[in-house]
Amino acid sequence: MANAKKGCVDDLATLSELNEEIILQELQARYHKDIIYTYVGDILIALNPFKRLGIYHKNNADRYKMTQKSLQPPHIFAIADSAYQAMLGVGGGSPKSQCCVISGESGAGKTESAKLLISQLVELSRGTSQLEQQILQVNPLLEAFGNAQTLMNDNSSRFGKYIQLKFQQGMVIGAKISEYLLEKSRVVRQSSGEENFHIFYYLFAGLSTDDQNKYGLTRPDKYR
Repeated sequence: MANAKKGCVDDLATLSELNEEIILQELQARYHKDIIYTYVGDILIALNPFKRLGIYHKNNADRYKMTQKSLQPPHIFAIADSAYQAMLGVGGGSPKSQCCVISGESGAGKTESAKLLISQLVELSRGTSQLEQQILQVNPLLEAFGNAQTLMNDNSSRFGKYIQLKFQQGMVIGAKISEYLLEKSRVVRQSSGEENFHIFYYLFAGLSTDDQNKYGLTRPDKYR
């Protein structure tokens, strides 16, 4: 793979030479082609395109159902499929619980990636669309109380989130969401150019002038 054209290799682990500079060059070349997913072995690198690419529709999701990861281009749906097959013990392995870790800096797209993983896992497990919607609809509530505008991201998660999907005989039957490391100090003080949690501004936006007067409220910028 030494002579491979930049940006054409789906799995960087197959390159004969691999270092930080090569990884960045390959990712940059793929990004300019609107190819935002790249493998490095079992790791999927995802770049935020900051635009819609149309790669998450149902037809595309169907391509990544119960297939070999190497047969399709890198995609977060492939990670969901690999985890689901490993959980079932497809391919000769024993069934085991699986864990997908999503990490990255603010604005990288972690929250959206989590939503896409859940959506595909529910689809793979023939779960009900109602259950998927219930899981996904919790996010706006969590984001209201746990997300805030920062210098790097207008909707930055200021807490950690651990989502457990419960399966029975290959079908998803429920979910549990745990939050941790909430940045509580943001309630009383924020850095210059940053804001409080979204819920603070929702409060003002949702109250009439009479209600604001009743509760002695003025404007959000009048409060520390």
